[in-house]
Amino acid sequence: MPVDNNIVFFDGECGFCDTTIRWIMAIDKRKTIRYAPLQGETAARLLPEELRLEENLKTIVYINPQNSRYLKSNAVIEILCQIGGLWKIVKVGKILPTGLRDWFYDRIAERRRSLISKAACPLPTPDQRARLLP
Repeated sequence: MPVDNNIVFFDGECGFCDTTIRWIMAIDKRKTIRYAPLQGETAARLLPEELRLEENLKTIVYINPQNSRYLKSNAVIEILCQIGGLWKIVKVGKILPTGLRDWFYDRIAERRRSLISKAACPLPTPDQRARLLP
């Protein structure tokens, strides 16, 4: 199914993921990216079931308007490149093998729920709420 916007899918029940999404929103000055929880309606409509399974909620997913799908470290690089500016420098990270980059990504993802409590996350601002998809 075609996507009409850049969408980042994340674990909507994870405090670390929520904090990361708020940071991305803050640096995305052009507001070119939308956000949706992996547990939500938008993910159910646009992503295959295997990406929405409990064991895969630690995987960030990014879909661009060309319907290209990026996971884990590739998603992080593509998101920051989409934001542009100096953030495009992360593209040099692609010189490292994907397996190595994803190994580091997985080490953080395995500990994500213990790093920041979901209870510590503030409510989204009206601007942030406007960029969140169900």
